[in-house]
Amino acid sequence: MAKINFIGATLRLKYVAGHNAQNEPLFTTKTYRNLNSSHTAEDLVEVAKAIASLSSHALDSIVKQETTDLS
Repeated sequence: MAKINFIGATLRLKYVAGHNAQNEPLFTTKTYRNLNSSHTAEDLVEVAKAIASLSSHALDSIVKQETTDLS
């Protein structure tokens, strides 16, 4: 049976920073590294929304990216 080892996780918050001449949205991303594997999705969404509330830009998306080692 395969073994999965957690290496790390990253949380990315994508914001709408404005619009171009064609009225298409321009995005900016903030990345938070070194997440613990014990955090639930609900915890991360709550924290992401709290962080986003401090920004003047509208939050577009929240992405969690995990890195694992398979052996």
